[in-house]
Amino acid sequence: MNKYLSLLLALAFLCSPALAQRKKKNGDDERPKAELRIQHIDKVQQVDSSGFVYALPRTVLRLTVTVERRIFSAGPYAAYAEKYLGISGVQKANSTRYHLKHTALTSYVEADERHLYMVQHAGNMPLSFLKMRRDGLMLLPENFGRAEAAFDADAFDAAEWQPFTTMAIDAMFRDVKPKSPPRKPVEDSAAADEDEDEEVVEVELPVHISQQAKTQEERASEVAQFIFSLRKRKYELITGDVDIAFSSNDALKVALNEINRMESEHLALFVGKTVRQEATYTYDVAPTPSQATYPVFKFSAEQGVQPSDGQGHTIALELRPEGKYAAVGIAPAGEDSSSFRVRLPDVAQVRLLNEKEELQRGRFWIYQHGKMVAIRPEQFLSND
Repeated sequence: MNKYLSLLLALAFLCSPALAQRKKKNGDDERPKAELRIQHIDKVQQVDSSGFVYALPRTVLRLTVTVERRIFSAGPYAAYAEKYLGISGVQKANSTRYHLKHTALTSYVEADERHLYMVQHAGNMPLSFLKMRRDGLMLLPENFGRAEAAFDADAFDAAEWQPFTTMAIDAMFRDVKPKSPPRKPVEDSAAADEDEDEEVVEVELPVHISQQAKTQEERASEVAQFIFSLRKRKYELITGDVDIAFSSNDALKVALNEINRMESEHLALFVGKTVRQEATYTYDVAPTPSQATYPVFKFSAEQGVQPSDGQGHTIALELRPEGKYAAVGIAPAGEDSSSFRVRLPDVAQVRLLNEKEELQRGRFWIYQHGKMVAIRPEQFLSND
């Protein structure tokens, strides 16, 4: 900021007509005049090899947004979480939600295509263009462009499905036996002829045992018991109340980590699983003097980032110029074809808003809100 203020004061001093008149009377103004013609590119009829084009800079605000997507899969035993584990408020339906995780607001300078000027001069004009380039007042063609980011509707990768697993294998089925085993009578034909009153012997036939799937609640109950058994085993390992000797603390740590992993996997059968993904969106906004608010995109927790005409809350940038140069007595640039047009930036308060909620705030140099002035080429001529 000090650099631009110093330059502004220098310009005010050098461009003062009264001062220039006094110098001329005292014989101090002995610098050579530059033979050049400076015109807006739209007014140039013919371009010769001795000319070059420069552009006035404009500020572009770059908004980078990181969005988190949370894909929740409800556990198959969610309905029994409170009954068997004492966990209340468990979500019982699948869902996908989006969250604005991080925002970053920066700026860069590019050429303003509405302010291109052709400089035509005779001979080797000894102008120090490097100084104006260092001060950000002039952009030459090699620094004109910078690629702008576009809206990306497919920023998220496809989410991988996270299966629910259990080690309680016996919790899926039960053995089913007949209520009374079948019996078959065995008769001896010869003995039957001798004594018809002989008792008939019956033998049991082989029994076929079938398996039947347990109900959802029965499986939930047994998985809950398995979770409690894991917690009991973990308690025994921590307190040393177990007939196992570990060679080192690392071995004990490995065992505890594995029990924790198993417990987490089985607990997910009740409380569900959440997959988190992140995506980054980038938007470029070039402010104009006539506009104060710039809608950038729409955002909703259900659909995430949407185009500016989509559904959701409006995410917008709001600019409030401070008008630092409003009271400075420098005449604006006119149509003088022998002067360079330059643009002095103003400072603006920039706010990032989600509807009326402020997400971020910053102060930025905005060339478009500044002041256009003319610089006589004699100010940059060499005295050699």
